Amino acid sequence: METGFEVGVVLKTCNCGQRMKLELRKLIHERRTRICHVPVYACQNCKRHELLPLIKADLVRYLTSLSDQESSKIRVSFADVNEPAHVLREVFRTYADESADDFQVRCKEAFDERINMLLDLFRYAQTMKDADWMKQIEGRLEQVSTLKTVLPENSSNFAR
Repeated sequence: METGFEVGVVLKTCNCGQRMKLELRKLIHERRTRICHVPVYACQNCKRHELLPLIKADLVRYLTSLSDQESSKIRVSFADVNEPAHVLREVFRTYADESADDFQVRCKEAFDERINMLLDLFRYAQTMKDADWMKQIEGRLEQVSTLKTVLPENSSNFAR
């Protein structure tokens, strides 16, 4: 299991009444596909897990694309195809024993940096007049921007 962080009631409250942590988990699909770095809500109290709704459609599309491949066992990272999962994986990789406020700042900075990088790529794609690339970058920007808005600006409810 990957390191996770909790953003409090703003993100999700479990049916049991406890706050759920946002974590990166490994999912196993049809006993043959291991997908690492999938953002999920996890309740430490009742052990319930729930996919982050903002990535659910992307995960379903990804699973569909994987089912078209051969039937051998495979291991993949969702962070390689989903922008928010990628940013979160990078933040978790560099997460040390720091305060909740420092961790929150790190998340905000990582999402801002990713958005700026994607905007730079978009400008370059515009100069190249590459409509397909521009459309791909727009989708990636939408993914990152949407998840960034879920992370509250002043939450002190992060946990290790």
